[in-house]
Amino acid sequence: MIVDTKKYKEFCRQALILSGLKEEAAEAVADCCVMTDMFGITTHGTVNLPKYLNKMRAGGLDGQSTPIVITEGPTWVRLSGNGGFGMYNGRYAMDLAMKKASEMGMAIVTVSDSGHFGACSCYSVYAAEKGYLALAMSNTNKLMCVPGGKGNIIGNAPISYALPRQGQHPIFMDIALSQVAKLKVVQYQKEGKKVPDGWVVDENGLPTNDPQGNNFSMSPMSAHKGYCLAFLVETLTTVLSGGSFDIRSWLFSPPETQSNLGHTMLVIDVNKMMDPMQFASRLEEYTRAIVDAPKALGSDKIFYPGEPNWLSYDKAVQEGLQLPEATEAAARQLAEMTGLDLEACTI
Repeated sequence: MIVDTKKYKEFCRQALILSGLKEEAAEAVADCCVMTDMFGITTHGTVNLPKYLNKMRAGGLDGQSTPIVITEGPTWVRLSGNGGFGMYNGRYAMDLAMKKASEMGMAIVTVSDSGHFGACSCYSVYAAEKGYLALAMSNTNKLMCVPGGKGNIIGNAPISYALPRQGQHPIFMDIALSQVAKLKVVQYQKEGKKVPDGWVVDENGLPTNDPQGNNFSMSPMSAHKGYCLAFLVETLTTVLSGGSFDIRSWLFSPPETQSNLGHTMLVIDVNKMMDPMQFASRLEEYTRAIVDAPKALGSDKIFYPGEPNWLSYDKAVQEGLQLPEATEAAARQLAEMTGLDLEACTI
């Protein structure tokens, strides 16, 4: 199925409102999830909307809540996400971080007691498109091993940065600090495929290509390097936020269980540090030095960070968004749940 991106986003937004989300939350969730699909990160996109709604109906998410300020200063805020949807809490936090950064030059906003917020790039890119340099990160439930240990010891600490550009898409990175995101392993399991070397370890901490059920741990990227970076991200999202250390999986825990996730947004207003045109020209000079560098044998292009995702995004805008089988099934489930016409979105 190929859908018009604007019509599909409106379909998702309406489905969320009809299912019990307030309008501001529905707008944020729909925008983030459709953007993620357009980036080609379909494991974190609209395929998850029925799961979020099932969790809300069971009491594990609140579609009507608004973040609450716990403590606040000139350049920082600690928010409670109040059990709400992570996408709404994340956008709310990023809007607040941008507002404070525009006044003070930079700002940090943390969120505790939140739901799963999908792909980090939804927030960093959102800010970069408004001219800010931004980082977004989240904790997760313990799903990753660490060097010398076995079992699930630490979260895989998803993190994204985005850099603003004049008249062009932002440069951005969006990664988890495990070898891959856990949802990719779950997708391999659903498709009955072996996972590549180095992705996971078994219950004894030994590498495996055939993880069974949820009885496996993700491997940190680059061994101790990924582990140490994950420690920092979890400090910023869990320790500094004042949130719970008892993070629960939004996917594998019972749906009535609150996830208690934490997120952190850091924003720099480059306009406060230097003339924005100077920043833009210097960033382009640096970017060109990278992408115009000598190519490896057999390579005809060097991509800037995030460029493959933007190529996917632009194709979706121009030609429509092709929904993978699992995403189409989820969209049809939304249509059944709400009575909306999914076929009206097709091209």
